[in-house]
Order: sequence, then C-alpha cells, then structure tokens
Amino acid sequence: MSYVTADDGTELYVSDLGSGDPIVFLHGWPLSHRMFEYQYHDLLEEGFRCIGIDLRGYGNSDKPAGEYSYDRFADDVKAVLDALELEDVTLAGFSMGGGIATHYMSRHDEAGVGKLALLAAASPCLTEKPDFPEGLDESDVNPLIEGARTDRAAMNAQFDGMLFHTDQSDEMMDWTWSLGMEASGVATVASAETWRDADLRLDMADITVPTLVCHGVHDEITPIEITGEVLEEGIENAELVRFENSGHGLTADETEKLNEELAGFAG
Repeated sequence: MSYVTADDGTELYVSDLGSGDPIVFLHGWPLSHRMFEYQYHDLLEEGFRCIGIDLRGYGNSDKPAGEYSYDRFADDVKAVLDALELEDVTLAGFSMGGGIATHYMSRHDEAGVGKLALLAAASPCLTEKPDFPEGLDESDVNPLIEGARTDRAAMNAQFDGMLFHTDQSDEMMDWTWSLGMEASGVATVASAETWRDADLRLDMADITVPTLVCHGVHDEITPIEITGEVLEEGIENAELVRFENSGHGLTADETEKLNEELAGFAG
C-alpha cells in the first residue's frame, strides 16, 4: 500500500496486492477501492496482482476542493499507472469508475492498458440528451445530489438500498454505507454532477482493446439498456455478459460469477 502524487499535488491512495498479471480497479460513487474486497480474495488466489485506487475525494486519498471531472480522474489514473510502471493491465471500472475508465482510454490513448472491463458502468451516457432521449431524466439523479448536500448519511443509506437485487446482510449494508461516509461531501456532490452530465459516446470509438462489459439486468441505477447494451454496440471489441440475478451491485449480487468472468478475461 502506498501513495502516488498527482500532477496537482493530490495524494492518491493505492492498494497493491499480489503479483502476476495486474488488474487495476476503479471504484464507484461514493465508495472506495475496498468495495472490491471480495474480488481481491479470489483473484489473488488465481495469481493476479490486484491494484485498487482510491479516487481523489474518496477512501484514504486526499480530499481537495476543486475539480472532480472525468478529465481530472483520468489524469489521476495515468499518474498511478506511470508511478507503478504498469503495462498491459486490465483496467476494471465499476459504475462511475467505468465512466472514468471509458474516458481514460480516449484521453490517454489506452496507455498501459491491454484489456478493459466495464462493470455496471455509468457509461457512456446516463441522462437524456437531444439525440439520446432514452437517457434518464435529470430529476431521477438530482435528489441524490441534493441529498448529499443536505443529509449525506441518509442519502447514502437510500442509495445503498438501490444497489442490490439479492438480499444482503444488515452488516453488509452497514459496511457499504460506511465506505460512502469516508468520502468528502464536496467530492460526493461534484463527481455526481460529473457522471450525471457526462456524454462519453465519442470516447467509445477510441477503444480498441478487448473489452468485457458486465452488467446486471435488474440495475436501477445504470439501466443496462442505456449503458451495457450501448457499450457493446459502440466499442469494437466488446462483449456484454448479462448478470441475470444482479442489480447495480453485481460485485455482491453475483460475486462468484463476476470473479470467474474477470479471471477468465484478464488471464
């Protein structure tokens, strides 16, 4: 475990476990790299190196005021890959992390990445645009942002209740809530505005590496029809794997299946 300094001086926390073929994990909003704990267990046993980045504003990373754009996050990922001298990684992004991974591939010309895994990705576009009327209405997202401004603890509990399709223990729900409360309020609001407004459809044409798209068919947060299916169609070498018993939180809904898909893809 170590810290990497971004180009603006922000300290980014990096968990670096194991050896072998590297998988770099980008977490979702408003969590931290620790959300992948049950991926790390299996993938380390399979001989992979698991590298988890706490995005700025989250987990153990610095929590500055200022920019929380996809450009900024993508540049932070580049700083970590460069500092660790990583090549030919599998870049795995969940939810907002999937949006960051999508944008990274375009902004940094796929640097250091040999394979891409998009997990319940908030990508390429969530809310409706003039040429994307099927997107969510902003009114579906704005209550989360307003909740983060006024009662972030309650908002996180509400959001956690939307994550899973299968029953989770009270303790798992409490743990997930606690990860969200480690984030800064500033980052929670600003980055939610980023994934609400982003349109990454043009980025898909720049992705040439093999791409695994894993998405729950019961996802209420990033519905598969406007995310996973669009990614499969828009990325040249993408394959969509549907998780029939998962909501947004496929990391916990179908842990074994996700881990098997990641191991088979990244190996």
